[in-house]
Amino acid sequence: MKIKFINRLFPKRFDKYWKKIENSKDIDDDLRYITNNFIKSKSYKLVSNYWHVLNINNYKSLSMFGIKKYGSTIARNYYTFTKIFHDEWFDETINNLKDTPFKIDSIEMFKKQDGFTLEESISYNYLCYLLFYNLKKTNNFQYLNKLKDNTYLEFNDPHIKIEDINVTTDKIVSLMDYGKIRKAFDITKLNKILEIGAGSGRTCEAILSIEKNLKFIICDIAPAIYISYKRLKLAFPNKKISLLIDENDKTKLEEKIENSDIAFIFPHQLEILNKKSLDLILAIDCMHEMDKSTIQYYFKLFNNISKNFYFSIWNKTHVPYSRNVFMKKNTLNYNNGDYKIPNNWENIFKEKIIFPSNMLALGFKIKE
Repeated sequence: MKIKFINRLFPKRFDKYWKKIENSKDIDDDLRYITNNFIKSKSYKLVSNYWHVLNINNYKSLSMFGIKKYGSTIARNYYTFTKIFHDEWFDETINNLKDTPFKIDSIEMFKKQDGFTLEESISYNYLCYLLFYNLKKTNNFQYLNKLKDNTYLEFNDPHIKIEDINVTTDKIVSLMDYGKIRKAFDITKLNKILEIGAGSGRTCEAILSIEKNLKFIICDIAPAIYISYKRLKLAFPNKKISLLIDENDKTKLEEKIENSDIAFIFPHQLEILNKKSLDLILAIDCMHEMDKSTIQYYFKLFNNISKNFYFSIWNKTHVPYSRNVFMKKNTLNYNNGDYKIPNNWENIFKEKIIFPSNMLALGFKIKE
């Protein structure tokens, strides 16, 4: 309690920690370049107190292990669940399998994952089974063999084998996300997609492994943008992948994006993209980690640069560390209107997510 109170009075700032490790021999040159550009940019001011705290821990992992241990360290801050927390997270996951019995291999079930406790490993392994057999009931299961082990398992990612397939939660939820996006929008008619808060790049990799001709832009902060950059270069060695984080000339930025298959930018660069230049913006499992003012900043930009928007969020949550002695808890409840969806956005899609079951997937058409 004392530590939480101190963090409310004096929120931690990542840049102070970065100065201590910037010149470490264990810091990759690409990571150093990306991080220095990020801290100097306007995007740094958009980071919530919550992510300042997480990023300090993320960089501690990167300075100790590099990216090679991402799957068992930093991934816990994205979509790698290692504990079964709440029944409501599993409502849809389990109900959907009531009439679909499946067998569990005891060897795989009790596999000890590197960097996990046995309890964490068993929870993770069981979740892999639940997600695998949920996906198997959908048409998107056919795409599982398109997701490569050399990226989904490359970074010390926890995994088990089910029906002779190497399974990670990232593989399954990425295809589930793809399925929701495809239900909301006719993805075959889209040309250019931007994803904000892409984390490790798992969803981008899944989409481009299936929809091979799409142009993709990833917009994120450090170190996630570094992780996804490294990952996608490995996943798609024949695609033109451009790191454009230091380009602030509008004309040059648009030209370089057009000449790229996958481009990486910082959030503040959204301000100079051409009007309605994007067919779709994705924000998967990230906006509920932002301050309300930051969410509105992004919505205003999306209104200008995109034709459609898809995001997934917790039904109700609060952003840790995003209050101080003068600020009330930053609660985000979609049903209470905390996201303040613009009036010209038409809600064309709304579904619960299989896991966690208390999350929503939403699609909007952005009208002029």
